[in-house]
Amino acid sequence: MEKGNIIRSLLYKFTERFAVKGIGMVISIVLARLLSPEIVGQVAILEIFISFSLIIIESGVNSSLIQSRTADERDYATVFYLTLAIASAAILLLELTAPLIAAYYKSPQLTVPLRICAFVLLFSSFNSIQVARMQREMRFREMMWCNLSASLLAGGCGILLALRGAGLWALVAYHFGHIIVVCVLQFLVLRWVPTGRFSLESARRLGGYGVKMLAASFISTLYTSLRPLIIGRRFSTAELGYYDRGQKFASTISLNLDSAVQSVMFPVLSRAQDDAEQFRTILRRMTGLGSFLIFPVMLGLAAVAEPLIVLLLKEQWLPTVPFLVLLSIGEAQVPLTSSNLVALKSLGRSDIYARQELVRRVLMIAVLAVSVFAFDTVEAIAVSFVISAWLDVWVTGLPIRKLVGYGFFDQLRDVWKSGLSALVMAGAVWALGLLSLPKLPLLLLQIVCGAGIYALLNLALKNESLSYVLSMLRQRRAAS
Repeated sequence: MEKGNIIRSLLYKFTERFAVKGIGMVISIVLARLLSPEIVGQVAILEIFISFSLIIIESGVNSSLIQSRTADERDYATVFYLTLAIASAAILLLELTAPLIAAYYKSPQLTVPLRICAFVLLFSSFNSIQVARMQREMRFREMMWCNLSASLLAGGCGILLALRGAGLWALVAYHFGHIIVVCVLQFLVLRWVPTGRFSLESARRLGGYGVKMLAASFISTLYTSLRPLIIGRRFSTAELGYYDRGQKFASTISLNLDSAVQSVMFPVLSRAQDDAEQFRTILRRMTGLGSFLIFPVMLGLAAVAEPLIVLLLKEQWLPTVPFLVLLSIGEAQVPLTSSNLVALKSLGRSDIYARQELVRRVLMIAVLAVSVFAFDTVEAIAVSFVISAWLDVWVTGLPIRKLVGYGFFDQLRDVWKSGLSALVMAGAVWALGLLSLPKLPLLLLQIVCGAGIYALLNLALKNESLSYVLSMLRQRRAAS
């Protein structure tokens, strides 16, 4: 694939992620100011069970369509029917267990929203095929506009309901309305419907890879959900609300910056899977670029946590600050672990991917268990996330070193300049926070100075990732 097409796709995806999540962040902040931490905590519980089903659907068998060298209409139809069956089973399970879930968390008001929101899985099962097709065809421009439009429509609906006193239903409408709207909009763009019949041959060929990816997604999602589930049950919905806000700020930024790179690079790496040298070159570029973008954002977010929370969410959300600091430090490792995992997916090694996922989560659950039973505080649970996340960098790098000769220490050599620059920048930004200034001017000063310091340090260290970003922007300007 030509470099210009990759660069255009990256720019479209970055624009989408920044714009969509920027809009989402603004809407989330508005809703948090209008609603109480208890309601936010209740919605966090609701999100866990729906998101659990969504990730299994969206990260399972349909990923085989992107990884496959060839995919025809029969393959798309077969994967759609398999995904629809998984969604139907998940809906039935949620309908039956909704009262039990609500009773377990002592929130009976969650029963009806959970049952209604379960049907969003039907839209997601169809949309997962649309997304796979558009990613495979590198149609990131259309995806960008669909997601932007859906964010504005769903966000506007959520804010309107919150202003009218809808409480819990305002957040429900925002989070799950987005999925429905984006599905409809992408259908209007793509106009795809399953035209082929279910094929056992396609199911066998694609299913082996897809089922292993589904198993890995199941394990990963189960682990990700454990902390909020434990906090919601062991402590209170208010404390879960504080933790959830910190997690949302941290993970929304890191995961969506990273997904902009990964969603473009997954199909690109899949096409280069037979050329070891080209594959390794693309993987190095992806790891370096992701770290260059995510390290300063996450460490900078930790440095400005207190003025940011007070300014955006008011003093009632101050207990969120320590969680935002810790979770931001933990999320900074995302470009490293994510590059390793997408490399395994692109090579078609779903067997290693699934086996490694099990090993990773056993280690992480052990760390989580120590934090729960030895310390029994929400802060200790957050610390366990930081430890597990950075341990994961080493664990996920082991098979990549064997398969393509790009291991943990190779990654460190490619990202140390970005890491060092981000650490120095974060220290300077935190020191600026000691000034006695109003919150808004202080935050603006910290952001501007932090960006300047980070850019100058990377220039001084001659970071290749900075040169690559500048090259991308020059090519984009020349193309326009």
